Amino acid sequence: MVTESFSRKEKKRQANFLLPEQLIDELRTLVPPKKRSLVVATALERELERIKVNAALGEYFGAWKGAGA
Repeated sequence: MVTESFSRKEKKRQANFLLPEQLIDELRTLVPPKKRSLVVATALERELERIKVNAALGEYFGAWKGAGA
C-alpha cells in the first residue's frame, strides 16, 4: 500500500515524467506540496494494479471452459 511505503523510513527514488500541463496545474491547485508525491504514487499504484488484473484476465480468459468447448 502506498501510504505505508511513504513512511519516512521507506527508501524513495526520484522519477521524471512528462505529463500534460493541465494535469500538473490541477495537481498543484488541488494538492498541497507535501502531499503531491503521495497522490501521484497512489494513482500509479492503482493503475498498475488494474493493468496487472487485466493482463491476468486476458491470459486466463476461457480457462474455465471444458477442453471440448
